[in-house]
Amino acid sequence: MLLLSTILSLTCISLMIYYIIRLRRLYQYFSQRHIPTPPFRFFFGHLKILWSSASFHRQLEMWSKQYGKIYGIYQGIEHTFDVSDPDFLQEVFVKQFTNFPGRRQVLTGPGIHNLFSSSGAPWRRHRHILNPSFSAAKLKCMAPLIHGCIDNFMEKLGDHVKNGNEFNIYLYYKRLTMDVICK
Repeated sequence: MLLLSTILSLTCISLMIYYIIRLRRLYQYFSQRHIPTPPFRFFFGHLKILWSSASFHRQLEMWSKQYGKIYGIYQGIEHTFDVSDPDFLQEVFVKQFTNFPGRRQVLTGPGIHNLFSSSGAPWRRHRHILNPSFSAAKLKCMAPLIHGCIDNFMEKLGDHVKNGNEFNIYLYYKRLTMDVICK
């Protein structure tokens, strides 16, 4: 019985050590490629800093000023590039689109097929189905509804301008987007 518990304990300790070593390697992704990154916490990466900051976007903006237009952050153990250089983004997303097909997997699982998680032929099929919904004629028909939502949005912004207080416009953009979708 003692032998079995000793083996089980050693196995658990070995797995834990292996896991920690694996995490350390994952957190060396940017340093191995000589890409600047802000200081991070083990296991959380930069998430704890981003969650505790007053504004997620202001924190990223501050890091962009400090570390340059292209730097890396860790979202947990996943590495993510933060890019604020429009020329670089134009090069990657438009000119070299075929060389960078990978996207973060969102809403995935067995039997789930959607526009967000598909690539290649399934993505083309989804796009082919959705394109008629966004034709110029249909968008022109929706223009009065969209203008109504924008007018409402501008009224809300006018209230903040009168007060002269700083506010997070991102929340209002999200509300505007949902208003347009719901209309």
